[in-house]
Amino acid sequence: MGRPKKQKPTREDGRFEYKAVISHTIDGKAKYKSFYSYESKADARAKAEQYKLEREVSARTGEVFSGNNTTFAVWARKWLKSYKKSSVSANTYRNTYESTVENHLIPYLGNAKLIDIKQIDIQNFYASKSDTCSESLLHKIKLCLCGIFEAAIDNDLIVKNPAKNAAYISNVEKHEKKVYTDAQITKAKAYFKNDFFDVYFLLETGLRRGELLGLMWKDIDFTNKTLRVDRSVAEKQGGGVEIRPPKWDSYRTIPISTELCGLLSELPKSSIYVFPNVNNDIQTPRSWSRKLERHMKTMVKNCHCMIELTAHELRHTRGTQLRRNGVDIYTIQKLLGHKDINVTAQVYVHDDIETTRAAAKIV
Repeated sequence: MGRPKKQKPTREDGRFEYKAVISHTIDGKAKYKSFYSYESKADARAKAEQYKLEREVSARTGEVFSGNNTTFAVWARKWLKSYKKSSVSANTYRNTYESTVENHLIPYLGNAKLIDIKQIDIQNFYASKSDTCSESLLHKIKLCLCGIFEAAIDNDLIVKNPAKNAAYISNVEKHEKKVYTDAQITKAKAYFKNDFFDVYFLLETGLRRGELLGLMWKDIDFTNKTLRVDRSVAEKQGGGVEIRPPKWDSYRTIPISTELCGLLSELPKSSIYVFPNVNNDIQTPRSWSRKLERHMKTMVKNCHCMIELTAHELRHTRGTQLRRNGVDIYTIQKLLGHKDINVTAQVYVHDDIETTRAAAKIV
């Protein structure tokens, strides 16, 4: 009996390759992984068996499996696509999630393996951002980090979330939000009562921009003088708009004044929307904001001691006015549709110095 023939390498680079089934997809299809050896195919097969053994030990003990080479950048982008792109508006996806991941997280953590990232690395990352990022931006960053790592845990890529207990501090001076005083509110209402009524309406209700544009006539109860917030308009990636629930699912019914009811009743009702575009169709948030900017500039030119405000600052003016008038934060939360009372408290409890002065009886 002659000697068995010596096996020749199966690859041009001189290595032997062995393909092993390492798992199965949710529909039962086998998932393969290649293992290599310069010695023999049997040696490559032994590496495959060792790999599968380590996976099994990892599953039983909860220890991180060293065979996972997924980098932060690869997983973060997969998280964006699979977990966020279809669950939030296009604007929220771009401004809150995609920009945060691409502009802040991937440049710092992108090349690191998920399994190698520790809490100290996240802490050092926050330290590198403390002098350049505001508290609100750092909050977005942590929101993304925790979501990315929690999803990695759910998909068996890691066993711990290194961002969970990491803390950040911003050394950036807080930007003071612009609001109108009571006198400026009166002046703005008088100006916009007959010219771009949208501003008057926002100063009366504090609705978000998307909620304003999604408001339909059927949402207004003239008999009971209430307004129902049932939807919001958001930009779609690639153009156009989409109708979504209000932010944080903040469906709510709010009371409106007799005067506002009267002014609304005088508006044309040629569209299902209260504030349609020139074609009586729904407006895009971007085009509406450009229109607001033009009207604001004209108002500032024609009115003494007035300033330009954005839609969000008009909303913030309404909340500040309510607080100045002694309205409790629980009621403000309901009227503005904040996610929880902590948001309202952080924004309005100490926001207005004159309110604080009056409450403390400092003369």
